[in-house]
Amino acid sequence: MKRLGTLLLMSVLVGFQLSAQAVLWGGPNDPNSTFANGLGAWTTIELGSSAGKALWTYSASGTSKGYYSDLSGSIISPSSADGAAIFDSDFLDNGGIADNDGNGSAPAPHKGALVSPVIDCSTFSSVSLAFYQYYQNYTSTCTIEVTSDEGKTWTSFPVNEEVRFGTGTFRNNKRVIDITSAAALKSKMQFRFVFEGDGYFWTIDDVTLIELPDNDLALITPYYFPFTYAQPKSQICNDEFKFSTTVSNLGKSAQKNATFKVEILDKDRTTVLFTDETQVANMDPTDDNITIKTNKTFIPNNLDFGKYYIRWTFIGGNTPDYNPNDNVRMDSFEITVNSYSREPGIRTGVRANERTAFVVASQYRTPNCWTNNDRFKVTNVEMAFAVGRKASINGYTTNIGFYKIKDEVSPNFLNFDREKGLASTSIEAIANQAFTGTNESSFTLFQVPLKNDQGADIELAANTRYFLTCSHPEEPSDDPDSWHFHAASLEKNYEGHPFAVPVIDNEGYWLESWPDGDAPVLRLSIGVITKTDDHPLDESVLNISPNPVQNNEVKFNVKFGKATDANITLFDMNGKVLNFEPHKSVLNHTISLSTLNLASGEYFIRVSTQEGTKTKMFSVIK
Repeated sequence: MKRLGTLLLMSVLVGFQLSAQAVLWGGPNDPNSTFANGLGAWTTIELGSSAGKALWTYSASGTSKGYYSDLSGSIISPSSADGAAIFDSDFLDNGGIADNDGNGSAPAPHKGALVSPVIDCSTFSSVSLAFYQYYQNYTSTCTIEVTSDEGKTWTSFPVNEEVRFGTGTFRNNKRVIDITSAAALKSKMQFRFVFEGDGYFWTIDDVTLIELPDNDLALITPYYFPFTYAQPKSQICNDEFKFSTTVSNLGKSAQKNATFKVEILDKDRTTVLFTDETQVANMDPTDDNITIKTNKTFIPNNLDFGKYYIRWTFIGGNTPDYNPNDNVRMDSFEITVNSYSREPGIRTGVRANERTAFVVASQYRTPNCWTNNDRFKVTNVEMAFAVGRKASINGYTTNIGFYKIKDEVSPNFLNFDREKGLASTSIEAIANQAFTGTNESSFTLFQVPLKNDQGADIELAANTRYFLTCSHPEEPSDDPDSWHFHAASLEKNYEGHPFAVPVIDNEGYWLESWPDGDAPVLRLSIGVITKTDDHPLDESVLNISPNPVQNNEVKFNVKFGKATDANITLFDMNGKVLNFEPHKSVLNHTISLSTLNLASGEYFIRVSTQEGTKTKMFSVIK
C-alpha cells in the first residue's frame, strides 16, 4: 500500500497520577533522566543509511518541527519545561517545508537510536524502564533495546505496536516496560530507544529505571463491533454493539477481582446511557494480552442525532495502580440525519499495489424495521482524493459504482465470489458513472449526485446490503509524486464485519479489507423518495397543530383504531430526512417537536404502516 499523509488526529487528554515506586536510576533531580536542557550523557547514533544525519536531538519545546506534524503540540511530562529528546522523522524528511518531501537534511526512511549511559544493575533483581512519550505514527516502529556486553548483542522489546498508522499516543503517555530478563543483575547495562521508518516523530522524557511495580494493569486494545461509524437515524434499528478488549498484568503481583467496564456516554461526554461490566477473578503476572468481553449488547436505536462516546475502563482489585493512565480509553460513533460513513474524518491517502488500478468500497446496509411503505433513495456520494506534489485532481477520472449484494450471499461472506472484480457473480450493478475532477482540493470532501444507469433515482430496499465503490485507474508514471490517492482513515476496526471496507486489486480479486484496516472516505447520503402517498391511510390518522408553526414547537397526533406499528418520518422539500422514529403498538400518540433549528419553509411529516402512509405538509414561520 502507498499512503499520503495529512495532519494528525489529536488525542483527548486523560487526567492521571502515578503511585510511588522505588527508583533504581534517574529521577527528577537527574538531568540524564529529565533531559534538562540537553541530551547529557546520552549518545545518539544512526543505524540506517542517511550518512549519519538521522539522529535523535534535544528539543527545548518537546515539539516536532515537521511540516505534517506542526500542529501536533508538545509532550506533556513532569519535566517538559526543560525540554525532551525527539526523533523528528517528519522534520528530517521535509525540513518543515510544504511540498518538500524527501528534500530535508535526511530523507526518509530513517533508523536512529538514543543510547543511555552505562548503568550498574548488578544489585537489581527486577528492572522496569519507565518513561513519558508522545508518539505519532506514519509508517514507523518503536523498539527498546538492551545490552550488557558493550553493544555486541542487543535484546529487543517492541513498544507502541498498538498505535496504528495515522494515529498517535496521548501527549502525556506513560509507559513501563519490564526489561528484567536483559537488565537485572548486569553490571554494565545500557538501553536505547530505536525509531525506524518514515514520519512522524517519537518524543521521550523523564526516563527512569524502577522496580517492577506491584500493581499495574493495562487496557491494551479495546474493541467494539459497529456495523459502521455513522448511520442515519432511519437505518440503525437493527444495529448492535458488542464489546471486548485485551488486557495485561504488567506488575509483579497477581490481581484479584479486576473489573472491565464499558459505558456509552451522551453527547456531553458525561451522562451515562448504557453500562456493562465483567469481573476477572484473577490475573497472574504472566497474563499478557488476555481477551475479555462484556455480556450485554447495546442497540443505539433510541438515540437522537449527534456524536456519542464509548469509555472503557479496566481497574484492578489491588490498588493503587502504578499507571492509571493506561486503564482508560475513549472512542466514538455518530447518529446522522441522512449520511452513512465508515470513518470520522480524513487522515491519509491510500493506493493499492502502488501505481496499478484498484477499487475501494464501503458496505452499507438498510434495516429490517421499515414498513412496506417506507421508501428511501440515494441522493449523493461524498468522498475525497489526495494527490502527490506533482499531480492535480483536475482532469482525473474515476468511476463511482453502486451494487446490491445478492441475498444468497451469507452473512459471513464465505460464499462470496471474490473473482472478476465488479463483475463478481455475488453483486448486482445498479449504478456506474464517471467522475472527472475539476477544482477539488486534496483531503477536501466533495459531493457527487448519484443516479442509476437509466438516470433515475436509486430506491433502496429494506434489509439489504450494498457496496458503494470508487474505481481508480492505473497511474502512468512510477513517480509517487504524480499519483492520485483515495482519502482514508485508520481509526475504526471492522474486523467483526467481513467485507465492510473491501478493496479490489488490479487483477480483479476482492480483498476483505485493507491490510492495515484503512476505511475509505466514501460516504452515502439518502433521502425520502416521494412526497405523495401511494397507499394513503385515512385522513384522521395524522393531525398537525399548530400549522403554520410560529412558536418553535409543533405537535403531531397519530391515531389508529387498533394498536399499530408505525414509523414517523420528518423531511424537507428536497426529501432530506430530518427525523425518523419507529413506534410500536400506537393507538393515540402525540409527539412534540422543537422547530427552533428549522428554517422558515415547508416540511413534511409521514406516518408509515404496513397498510399505507399518510403524509402532510406544515409550514414554519420565523
